[in-house]
Amino acid sequence: MPKVLLCPPTAFDVVYSINPWMCGESVNKRLAMAQWLRMEDVFRQWGVSVQVIDQEQDLPDMVFTANAGTVRGNKVVLSNFKFPERQRETEAYEKWFKDAGYETYRLPKKYNFEGCGDTVVHEGKMFAGYGWRSDLGGIRRAAKILDLELIPLKLSHPNFYHLDTCFCLLGRSTAMYYPGAFSPSALKKLRQHIPDLIPLDVTDATMFACNSVVYGNKVLMPSGPQKIVHELDIRGYEVTQLNTSEFLKSGGSLQCMTLWI
Repeated sequence: MPKVLLCPPTAFDVVYSINPWMCGESVNKRLAMAQWLRMEDVFRQWGVSVQVIDQEQDLPDMVFTANAGTVRGNKVVLSNFKFPERQRETEAYEKWFKDAGYETYRLPKKYNFEGCGDTVVHEGKMFAGYGWRSDLGGIRRAAKILDLELIPLKLSHPNFYHLDTCFCLLGRSTAMYYPGAFSPSALKKLRQHIPDLIPLDVTDATMFACNSVVYGNKVLMPSGPQKIVHELDIRGYEVTQLNTSEFLKSGGSLQCMTLWI
């Protein structure tokens, strides 16, 4: 049974700013929990096993479990967060993975690496964004540990600071992406590896359409995007949209809160 690791937003808030979306907006904590529970319910309806890690009170962004690390089989390369505000999350995640029987790996401190916020693992390859949070040295080390072919993608727009904000792999040959988030060399690599690239316009991109969770032909997407929904529909994908307004205040949404393990 496929499994995801989630973290209930018991202490979620926006108390600092480490990306352009974090503007100090007040979080409705009751609404945030309701939105998270709806997401969890969709996963259970899909037949996905939900594993839970408890949020520590002084780590408000710990709800974004995708940033915990990158997992392949029984191995996980833990994140080296760029900003001090999130660095202690690694200890909490390391304990959870060790208790669950995973082999855990830490990179040298000089390398920034932010897990599945910046990486997508598929069929022996690792698509990896770098430039804002993860750096090239970090993704290279992680790919080597996990024995994956690295496809490095330089990110060029600060609003799309993680790969999962501007790229979503839908299947072996299909992905949606926001072209304005990538360097010219990264765009060339994407075209080489993915035959059916579906571009998003800036409206759908800034509504975090790429921060969707994909399971087979099912796509769980933040509410708001419209044009991309039509493109997915004609390709046979079933799209469900959920309101994630409270998490967008921190620059994250559905895929940020989901780590496949």
